[in-house]
Amino acid sequence: MSWKPRDALALARLDDDGAPPFFLARLNPDGTPACSPEAMQLLLRSNWPGNTEQLWQVLRRIVQHRRTGTIHPGDLPPECWSVSRRLLSPLESIQRDAIVQSLLDHQGNKARAAESLGMSRATIYRKIHEYGIVTPAS
Repeated sequence: MSWKPRDALALARLDDDGAPPFFLARLNPDGTPACSPEAMQLLLRSNWPGNTEQLWQVLRRIVQHRRTGTIHPGDLPPECWSVSRRLLSPLESIQRDAIVQSLLDHQGNKARAAESLGMSRATIYRKIHEYGIVTPAS
């Protein structure tokens, strides 16, 4: 069976007829949160190398914090904010997560995010490109 990233997202996406997404309904049958178009866009960008299990774990963590309402990009974990062309080492994953969190904390301002992390602007720009980080809208 061939695997496509969109196969996993079919389990998370809201159906055209308004039916709750399969995974979100399974995780929280009482008050299924919806996924905003922006958050769905970020989810669609990922290759989901862990297939449906990785998507399940990401959505499980999100639903633990947001039981009802709409899932927004800020609710997504750092790994959803980047698309790396290669497998990251554990240290690189930690660094990517710190950069994403700092960018979120500073509303996408790269200079302030770099300063809070103790790195130069050139370094944060290089790392954003290297890790394929999608910067939050300012």
